[in-house]
Amino acid sequence: MSDMNKNWNNIDNENEEKVKNGVIFKRPIVHDYCPLSCNSCGTAISSIEDVNMMKKEKVCEDCYITHYFINKEKWKDGWRPSKKTN
Repeated sequence: MSDMNKNWNNIDNENEEKVKNGVIFKRPIVHDYCPLSCNSCGTAISSIEDVNMMKKEKVCEDCYITHYFINKEKWKDGWRPSKKTN
């Protein structure tokens, strides 16, 4: 496993840097990661549209269109579609 996540030095309150083999890497301290699968249906996040919906509403684009958008009020109250089992 790579050691790229070790030994970063804070530059300021928002950024950090690391020097490896003479190359300077900089990144924000706070990382905004997107899950690999949809919180609702479990399908892999596979497009930029899915990523954008995950950041906005915590579901993939398909779940947003199929479930969230038409049930927005119920969703805000905690409703979720039942997961299908094969």
